[in-house]
Amino acid sequence: MTTLTTTPLEPLLERLFEEAAAASPAMSSAVADLSSEERTRLMRSKTDYLDFYAKLKDVPLPVSRETGALLYMLARNSGARTIVEFGTSFGISTLHLAAALRDNGGGRLITTEFEPSKVARARQNLAAGGLDDLVEIREGDALQTLAANLPDSIDLLLLDGAKALYPE
Repeated sequence: MTTLTTTPLEPLLERLFEEAAAASPAMSSAVADLSSEERTRLMRSKTDYLDFYAKLKDVPLPVSRETGALLYMLARNSGARTIVEFGTSFGISTLHLAAALRDNGGGRLITTEFEPSKVARARQNLAAGGLDDLVEIREGDALQTLAANLPDSIDLLLLDGAKALYPE
């Protein structure tokens, strides 16, 4: 038995995955109205990415169930105690990583999200899952929120935000 397979986290993740499937980005009218070329341009832009992600403020951008399970296994098998995540959205990947920290005996997960409504939703989900004591959510642009005050040693890093910013 793991934190992932027990209450309150297991039913919470099930509900979040179902909600995410029902509200896929393709269903968002703001994104559906963009041409494929415009969507690609915005996703690759180092300046306009905020506009693109602002259009998705009410849409979850989750990892898949399989990716969530993989993240959990990677954090568990590496014995991670300090994790940094770039891109929280509603917190599905964050819940998987925090569950691994709990099962590893504790630790700290620093994550970031620039959309305030998603930060609020992620905090609610972490509290509902009983994992909020392990997670620090930094609100704002990751170029600023992750630029300082990080631990000297990081066991696991998840890059799951604006892809154009990864080299930064």
